[in-house]
Parts: sequence; C-alpha cells; structure tokens
Amino acid sequence: MQEKNYKDTLNMPKTDFEMRANLVNKEPEFREMWLNKNIYQKILEKNKNNQTFILHDGPPYANGNIHIGHALNKILKDIVVRYKSMWGFYAPYVPGWDTHGLPIELKMLTEAKLNFKNISPLDLRKKASDYADIQVQNQISQFKELQLLTDFSKIYITKDPHFEANQLRLFKKMILDGLIYKGLKPVYWSPSSQTALAEAEVEYHEIDSPSIFVSFKITDSNGSQKIFDGDNLVIWTTTPWTLLANSGIAVGEKFNYCRFEYQNNFYIVARDLFEKVTEVCGMNDAKIVSEFKAHELIDIKYRGVLNNLICPVVIGHHVTLESGSGLVHIAPLFGEDDFQIGVSNSLEEIMHVKDDGVLNEQAGKFEGHFYEKSNELICDELLSKSALLAKNIIRHSYPHDWRTHKPILFRGTPQWFVSIDKIKPQLINELENIKAYPEWAKKRLMNMIIDRKDWTISRQRTWGVPIIVFYDEDDKPIINAEIFDYVINLVEEHGSDIWWEKETDDLLPKEYRGKGYTREMDIMDVWFDSGSSSISAIIDENIKPPYDLYLEGSDQYRGWFNSSLINSVAYSSFAPYKQLLSHGFVLDSKGEKMSKSKGNVIDPLKVIKKYGADILRLWVSNSEYTNDINISDDIIKQNSEYYRKIRNTIKFLLGNLNGFKYNPSLKRNGIHEYIYNELEKVKKQVYECYDEYNFSGAIKLIIKYIIELSSFYLNITKDILYVEEINSNNRLMTLTNFYEITDFLIKAIAPIMPTTAEDAYSYFNKEDKKESVFLDNFEDAKEVDEKLLKLWDEFFDLKDQINILLENATKSGLIKRSNEAKITINSNSEFIKSLDLKQLLMVGLIEFGNENKVDVFESQKCLRCWNHLVSSQIQNDLCPLCHKIISNIKESSNDQ
Repeated sequence: MQEKNYKDTLNMPKTDFEMRANLVNKEPEFREMWLNKNIYQKILEKNKNNQTFILHDGPPYANGNIHIGHALNKILKDIVVRYKSMWGFYAPYVPGWDTHGLPIELKMLTEAKLNFKNISPLDLRKKASDYADIQVQNQISQFKELQLLTDFSKIYITKDPHFEANQLRLFKKMILDGLIYKGLKPVYWSPSSQTALAEAEVEYHEIDSPSIFVSFKITDSNGSQKIFDGDNLVIWTTTPWTLLANSGIAVGEKFNYCRFEYQNNFYIVARDLFEKVTEVCGMNDAKIVSEFKAHELIDIKYRGVLNNLICPVVIGHHVTLESGSGLVHIAPLFGEDDFQIGVSNSLEEIMHVKDDGVLNEQAGKFEGHFYEKSNELICDELLSKSALLAKNIIRHSYPHDWRTHKPILFRGTPQWFVSIDKIKPQLINELENIKAYPEWAKKRLMNMIIDRKDWTISRQRTWGVPIIVFYDEDDKPIINAEIFDYVINLVEEHGSDIWWEKETDDLLPKEYRGKGYTREMDIMDVWFDSGSSSISAIIDENIKPPYDLYLEGSDQYRGWFNSSLINSVAYSSFAPYKQLLSHGFVLDSKGEKMSKSKGNVIDPLKVIKKYGADILRLWVSNSEYTNDINISDDIIKQNSEYYRKIRNTIKFLLGNLNGFKYNPSLKRNGIHEYIYNELEKVKKQVYECYDEYNFSGAIKLIIKYIIELSSFYLNITKDILYVEEINSNNRLMTLTNFYEITDFLIKAIAPIMPTTAEDAYSYFNKEDKKESVFLDNFEDAKEVDEKLLKLWDEFFDLKDQINILLENATKSGLIKRSNEAKITINSNSEFIKSLDLKQLLMVGLIEFGNENKVDVFESQKCLRCWNHLVSSQIQNDLCPLCHKIISNIKESSNDQ
C-alpha cells in the first residue's frame, strides 16, 4: 500500500534570499545601488538635526596600492560610522590623503633619473602633484571595494590650496606665539634623503658597529696632585668618525675615578669600570695607582688625537657606568646631550659632514670619504698613534630613515623647531581628559609627550608646504603677521607653488619690497601637514573640533596622534580628539611580519575577489584588533564558516516569515516569552560591545546566539511552524519572535557585513520598511525579566541531563531518533511540570518517576508531522492535530 504524501499540506519555508552568498558579484551591485539611490546622503539628511559623531580620518599616504593594514584600518572606521549612523548620530565620514613628502618626491626623481638638485623645484612639484592625484584616485577605487559608507567625491587632501592655507594660518599663530623658532642643534639627519627627520620618521634596525676604546693625552693637568701631564683619558665610542669633531670629554659628577698603570703608561677611567676596561683592552697586569673624585678632572686639558685641538674635561649629566669607561667623548654637533654640554661649556663646534654624509675639508686627510666608510681609516690612524686601546664589533639597534631604510645620524644644522616644553603642561592636561582604547594607550602617549624634545619641522626638500619666512639683510627671520597673511592669501588662491613661481618681492606686501629680503626654501615636515588636519580640513561647515574619535594603527602614538595633539593645543588650546582608538599590525599565521621576500603577503583585494569584502570585514571584526592580529587563508576560511552559519540562520528565519504580518502587541508565554527576554538580553550585550568598540565581542555574541538559537528554539519550533495551522497562537508567538530576531540580526551584522545585511533586508517583509537597512535605526533593548530567565535555568539543566541520556540511547541502538523515546523525569518542580516537555525536549512521551531514564516508546508515527504517539491516538495514519488540519483543508476545498 502506497504511503500518503502530506508535504503539500505543510507550511514550508519560502524565500528568495539565496543560500549561496555570491558576494563577489553582489557587492558591486549593492555598491552601485547605494550610490545611485544616494543612501549615504539620505542617512546624513535623516540624522542632520541629531547629535553628531565625527570619526576624523587620519590621512593615508598617497603612494601605491592599499595593503592589508589599510583594509583593517578603513573597515574598522566604517564599522564605527555605520553603527553610529544607525543609532541616529549625524556622522559624516570624510576620507583624507597625505600627499606631500619624500616618498613621492623620490619616486619622481627615480623616474626622471635625476638628483633633486638637478631639476627645477616647479618641475618636480608638478610631477609630484600629478602623481599624487593618480595615487589618490587609485586608492579610492580600491577602498570602494571594502564597501565603505562615504562620498568619495568629498575628500580632503593635504596639497589642496585651502588645506595648505589653513596649515599656514596654524604656522603663523605658532610662530607669533613664540612656539616656532629657528636654531642650530643636532637633529636626525638622513644622508640618503639629504634632509632632517622627525622622530616619527625614524625606525630602528640591528647593525654591526665598531666598538673602540681610545686614549687622549693630557696636556695640562691643572695643578692636580693626582693627575699628571702625559696621562691618558680613556673613552669608548661606536662612532669613530665623530672623533674628528671631538672638543671635550665629559665625566660623571658623582662618580669616582682611578689612575692606573700599564706598561709604564698611565690611564684614567671610572673606578667601577676599571676591571671591565682593562679586560677588554687586554691590560691584564694593570694596577690602580690612585683614586679621586670627578671634580679633580674638571678643566684638565687634553689634545685631540685626530684634530689636534686642545680641549677641556667637563661635567656631563648623561655619563653612566653601564658601559664604556665613565668618560664620554663630546662632539657638540653630533648628539643632543653633546650639544647641550657644548653650549654650557662653550666647546668648539665642528661640522665635518656634508648633507650627503661625505666628509668635508674639516675632516683633513679623511675628506671625501663617506662618514661610515671612514671608520676603518680612522681606526688605522688611531692605531698608528698608539691611541687605539681596543677594537671590537658590536651588534646594536640603530636609527634608520623609515623611507630609504638607510642609517641616519645626529647632525647639527640650522632648522625650524616647535618648542614642546612651552606647551607640555597643556598637552599633558588635555591628555588627562581623553578616553583611550585600550586604556593603557593613554599612558603610552602621555609618556611620549613627557619625554618629547622640540620637534624639527623643517625639511630640506621641495615637495611640501613652504615655511613662509623671509630674512632681512642681516639674515635674521622676519616675524610679521602682515607678511604672513599676504602670503597665506596668495597660497589660498594659487596653491603653494606660488612660493617657487614668484620673485621674492612679489610675495611681499608693497611696503616691504625692494629691501633685499630673501626667503626660506625649506618645506614643512609632512607630520605637520597631517597633524594640522583638525584645523585645515573641513569635515562639515557646522562642526568644529574636538572630534569624537581618532582611530589609527598603534604606530601613530608617535606619529599622527602626537602631531595632531601638539598642533591642536597650540592653535586651539584643546586636544583634537575626545577618544583615541588604536589597532595593531597584521601578521601572518605564524605571527611574522609580512614581506614580499618571505612570500607571506596577503593582498586584501585578492581576498575580496575570492571571498568577498563581507568575509574580510568579518575577519576584521572577529579579531582582537587592539593587538597585532593574524591572517591566512585558513583564518579567512574559518570566518567563511561563521558567515555561513549567520547567513543560513537568517535564510531560515526569512523563509518562515513569508506572508507573516507582525503584531507587536501579541502576548507571549512559555518558551516564547523566554526567547523574547533572551533576545533583549543579547541585544543589550551586543550594543554594549559595539559602544566600547569591542567588535569581536559583538560578533562572537551574535555567532554564539545563532548557534544556541539554531540548536534549540529554531529546532523545537519546526513542528509548530510546519505542522500547525497558519494562525495558531503557538505559531504566531514563534513568528513574532522570529520577526524580532531577524530585525535584530540584520541590523546587528549591518555595520560589519553591509552587503549581506542589505541583501537580507531586501527580503525582509518589515513594517515601515526603509529604502535601505542603513536608513533604519537600532532600537534600545527592552527591559529584561531576569527572574524569568533565572527560572528557566532549571529547565536547561534538565535538558542537558536528558540530552546525555538520549545520546547514549542513540549510540547503543535503543532508539534512532529522540521522538521514539519515552523519557522518565525525576522532578517535583511545579515549573518543570508546567512545561510542554515533549515539545521542548523533542521526545515521544514524558512521564515522571524516581529517576531520569530513556526507554523505547511503543508508538506509531504520524505520517504528516512524523511525531510518535500511542497507537490508539493515531487515526487514518494521523495524529489528532494533523487529522483536524487535514479535515479542515478538505472541507475548505469542498466549499470552493
């Protein structure tokens, strides 16, 4: 006898929302839809009268394709902007680009096969400007693939004349306030780039350097009874080339020193370092002759081994006993401490190194050699004069130019500086008032500001904003507000090329012409450019800083976070940001830095072409991004699995909601009331994570919620949904929950996976549906009945126990499916007894007894719902419920 087929009588899910995401093809379509329908502009219009939230974009450098770090940064920003917008905040996001500076200049020179001194500034600037424009457009097209919510026709770029003019207004205020000055002092100098560098432009690499001990012969012991002419002062250095500029030796004021004899020669070192020095120098039989305090050495004179200068011994605050000899050689123009000591003691300043690192005529016989290459020659010279006591090689961390990756040096040159000390108390005070994520980040920035020295803002290059200072006939800077304003207006109208296009007199107001003035040809540090963005870039005519959030990589504590704070406090007396959020770097699966040479570089655009941007965005949100994070194909695949779980759950919900009309006033009871409260609890938790920028917490809560929902509520309600009459109260309560769960899930994933959320939203039969999910708003989580949730804990404890018994019964072959089981439950709980346990546990029969156990349910299966009942309850192969429904269907059919 053929079994009857009741499939057509069931309420099966139905939706056109596809199981297969097809993100690679759909994302460009949705991007086009958002653009054509002006969704971003409509969001701003909707929220324009509401509270503002401004995430100010730190400008990436306009050079080359975007990398995975760019993707991490922009996706994080987009999640924040979308989330805040869906809470009704007016949150315009204006992307920026840093377009001046050495990398672009070097690129142009390389392509032209020229040195920057052999090309006219205007030709170089024109090439650089055109290149920057191309790079900005290239990066815009690539950033679009990340599905960012913004208008890329409204951006800010640092080479824009309006930006440059505002930056110069900042410069004007700072120089008039005495915060910018010109001075001679050692700064980071890059021979490979031939310009000064700021601290933020320096990176450190391990290198090998000579480690030498050198003796200087005393010529005037200043009448000392313990130190004598002909004795040798011993110093240690890793930069032999600086000995050519030696003009003093420093000792520690509180240290004890000793005079020792070795092979009829006498040497002076710190007493605590005697053993180490003599061991390194191979002076095994050396004996201490006398000991004395540091003051005995002050004003003693010695002769320079290489430069033949007569120089003094002085006090040095930087002398330590950690290494060396306790006597430190001083070359005033080649070290910060050296310079301070040199100024304090009027030591001679010798500059024997040219801009390109080649030694000049002051280096004597070493002229023409590159400074590093001269080390061996200098050591040979010291050896020939019996002044080289020891020579070794040490490996140590050394500063390099972050663009050319070549070693740099401290070199005394005239530069323009920002005086940090003058505003340091204000900077520290402003930092106290900001909130940082993670919390330790504020302390990190605070320490950097406390330790920060004056900022070198001048660069001896061409592609940048000019330092608009003129010099009088005596070569003194003219600090004049009228002149500054005149130039600034010219720049605003014509751009900063005007500084190179016009003659000097044409850049001056009429009354200052014909006086023989000259102009400064240095440009500003690009960190001064980008650091002025809160002042120079117009985000919205009606919105002024401080802005709500700055979000950048952790390297920006010494970069953009730092320079922005200094410039804003100098200009406006407040920090430019209320909150700071930083992310780490992206490493490969082994935690190693990505590099082409290692072959471990992950290209975000390739990930998007293979998986889709939503998967890349899910990886970002699912990472503990405030630390360094890992990426690999396996990690992306794992996130694809999470994505499938989310998508399949939403598809199931949408399928069952087909044709459903939502009634928000419907009362729910039993498990449906519990699920409603659980949803509101999860909502609150997810929103709290988003509010704290804890996106991994939010997505993990969503995934956990979906897994638990699928394994229980979505499972136990299939009978209700498929089998029961369309308008049964049980079914309506289930679908009311489904509706609210769907509404929450689509919105909750929208900031992270905008394409998937928009796709799902288009199939969601929602009341008061908007043109886009991003024009819809989040709603506050409703009050949760915690007592009710706690009450249900008793059931879930029981469920866990019964599930173990059912698993064992299935494994042993006692039953095939749970609905074939008869469950005996040992419980006197009124709450447990009040529940529809057969439905909740998905079993055939429930009895109460003295123990929890599973037996085979002697039963018959209903051919429509497949539930098991005692045979006496089955009528025409159907359970009572299905029999009634089929009868009603037949009656309805006959009536028609």
